[in-house]
Amino acid sequence: MNNYNRFLTMLSTEFQRYLMENEQLGEKIPLNAMVVFQVDGEDGFNRWHKDISSRNREKDQPVILISVKRWREHSSIEELHLVEGGEQLDHLSGVPGSA
Repeated sequence: MNNYNRFLTMLSTEFQRYLMENEQLGEKIPLNAMVVFQVDGEDGFNRWHKDISSRNREKDQPVILISVKRWREHSSIEELHLVEGGEQLDHLSGVPGSA
């Protein structure tokens, strides 16, 4: 398992915890949505996760972009923003080298 996979595993776990504390956010995520994480300050991971998600997305699968802004001191997410829309994968901005 490469470092990005480990980071994604940790991030997915923390996101699940965040949703348990913020149930109203989870209700906004469509069934079978592709969740794509973009983490401030992690440009390499952001490019990798956008690329791998694009390759694995099912036809007409909804996409949710999770933009992680801050972490709590004990490595839990403190603030994030959810952006809906499949076109986000094609038009992520602010990530060097993104298409």
